[in-house]
Amino acid sequence: MRPLAIHRKGEVLWGQDGATEQGLPELFQGMFPDISPKYMDPLSLMAGIAAGRALDGAQASWGEEVRRNFAVILGTAFGAIDSSLDFDRQALLQGPNTVNPMDFPNTVANAAGSRIGIWLQLKGPNVTLTNGGTSLLDAIGFAWEGLNSGLFQQCLTGAADKVPASLAAIMNGPAPSGPLIEGACLFLASGEAGPNDLFEVVDFFAAQLKPDLSLPKGFKDRLEELSRGAGWLGCPQGMPLPGGFLSGLVPSFTAISTLSGLMGLDAINRFLSLEAPSCGVIGAFSYFERKISLIKINRKKERSTNG
Repeated sequence: MRPLAIHRKGEVLWGQDGATEQGLPELFQGMFPDISPKYMDPLSLMAGIAAGRALDGAQASWGEEVRRNFAVILGTAFGAIDSSLDFDRQALLQGPNTVNPMDFPNTVANAAGSRIGIWLQLKGPNVTLTNGGTSLLDAIGFAWEGLNSGLFQQCLTGAADKVPASLAAIMNGPAPSGPLIEGACLFLASGEAGPNDLFEVVDFFAAQLKPDLSLPKGFKDRLEELSRGAGWLGCPQGMPLPGGFLSGLVPSFTAISTLSGLMGLDAINRFLSLEAPSCGVIGAFSYFERKISLIKINRKKERSTNG
């Protein structure tokens, strides 16, 4: 299996860098000036901004061959739940003739990923994974496996998520084990390494736990293989794993792992800031899905002499 080289990262997080519902359209048009954001939901806008930042104008020089073999692999825990509820609520309370058909595309889970493919005129696979708290790592892992199976040559991969208003209203503040991460983070990736690459994905492993949350057969052997020669970077939200983490995994990581599809992003960001080993494993555990996902990455780009 060959590595998936990560060339650039685009990120926009809720509540930062103008990422409020009022500020998103302007940020989006900075990336896609010819596309109107009028009928788009916040999730699609954030995903578009992250895609534009990851590409950094590279799409301007793409030819037909590049677009034909370019994929979008997006993960999300909640996807379009807010848009779906708003659309259905209006139709039920005020009648079906009152809803705007232009709002309907926002109600499907793959709206954000599909729109990125349309905006960039991409012909490769377009996949949206709705895997709860492991969505970010699953999307990256899917991209690594897709590259090695020959499905595409380049891709945008990552996740976008916003906690639904109905859930946020009953949370009464951040999750007990850490702040929620809402927004979008997409990586430009391919099988061709370059001098300015950020990191490379060299392995991926996901496992479904048993109904009693016990580990499946062969998990420990696969985990040992995955972590050989690497340091632990976090599971989830960058929390360090103790040596006997398997026995304490479930009670430690239940609250936050069910509330964001961007689990593991802070561990990746610390990895890129050189606050971690040059080779490491990042994990995410999703309680409701009874699922754990892990990626192994190597750093490629070192800090410049100017910091």
